[in-house]
Amino acid sequence: MFIFAGLVLIFSAFFVPFAFGRLAGWPKRVWPFQLLALALIVGYLGLVASRVFIEPNVIGAVAYDFLGLFFIFQVYFLGWMLFSWLIFVVAKSIDRARAKREPANRIKRKKSRAMAKYRKKVLARAKSPTSWSRILALAGLALCLGLVVYGAVRARFFEVTRYEIPLAGLEKPVTVVHAPDLHLGNSRGKAYLESVLEAIKAEAPDLVFYNGDLVDSKLALRKDVFDLFKSVPAEQYFTTGNHEYYVGTDLVIDWVKQAGIKVLRSERVITHGIQFVGLEYMNADRQSTDAHQVNQLAMDEELPKITLSPYFPLVVVHHSPVGVQYVQEAGALAMLTGHTHGGQLFPGTLMIKSRFPMFKGRYQAGPTAVLVSQGAGTFGPMMRLGTRNEIQVIKFVPAPKAG
Repeated sequence: MFIFAGLVLIFSAFFVPFAFGRLAGWPKRVWPFQLLALALIVGYLGLVASRVFIEPNVIGAVAYDFLGLFFIFQVYFLGWMLFSWLIFVVAKSIDRARAKREPANRIKRKKSRAMAKYRKKVLARAKSPTSWSRILALAGLALCLGLVVYGAVRARFFEVTRYEIPLAGLEKPVTVVHAPDLHLGNSRGKAYLESVLEAIKAEAPDLVFYNGDLVDSKLALRKDVFDLFKSVPAEQYFTTGNHEYYVGTDLVIDWVKQAGIKVLRSERVITHGIQFVGLEYMNADRQSTDAHQVNQLAMDEELPKITLSPYFPLVVVHHSPVGVQYVQEAGALAMLTGHTHGGQLFPGTLMIKSRFPMFKGRYQAGPTAVLVSQGAGTFGPMMRLGTRNEIQVIKFVPAPKAG
């Protein structure tokens, strides 16, 4: 998939400047723009393939952010140019056909130097840009740039979404903040984390779950960053995501523990009248495929190993919305997940549905309420288009008793 995407982007480096030049009539020489686009694309693909973005390199982080936005712009503009070029080619084909017929009709196929000259002039006009093709090209440029800027600005803010879930056997309401996918590192650091934690404290929760992908770069592993978590006056828990494995799971967990956050790695904790099981990041089962597989664990094998109490309602916390059937079999009344980012930005918002049937919001799977967060942050291009950064505030309430 990575190779295919790379080939498409390399093709776009040559096609987009060429098509824009033909449609807009500018620039006359497109090869410098083709070389520049190729250099930027190869640079971005090289950063992704080498995983330089994981290392504590500020210059690499800035380059990764900028090139990520260029990558999205190139994808959008390629789509627009393909569409525009198709219209241009069809329209010009019609013009050429008319141009060839026009001299013959006027001069009744008499061969003369004047007729040949006239035909050549008309054919040249049929190949040149027109006012509508210029408008099409420039409108596409403005639209794609506007979408990238809008998405980049939108990615810098988050929203609070609220849910109420009844739990049978719960004695009194419990407020939980669910904040997976912060992705502290290249794009997000101390300032963004401060704003998130201030919003969390304003909710006065009983519990907070940082459900995986807390960190995606070693740039975030700093004392002044992780000390911020100590200001939250609530029980805080952390479960692993796939990005912790890329950065170094043990390294991240050491920082998490120093911040006073409790780590759940396929473990149970009973608090506030609820038993929470925080799972390590894993596949649903051995038959499942995962593009982000980082270990050989499987939910259908690991969940039965955890001792559960029949006296407290069960809530399972796992980074990815997979293995819901095994969570149901364990008797969970709720499952908290993230990982999908809701697709993060178009066209990912359409493609995500084929990979994760439950990709954002609330779902009901039999007796189990499944909450899938769009994530408190972003990964890759710092953009949101069609989705939003969110912090979920979940109020677990006693379920009405029958009769």
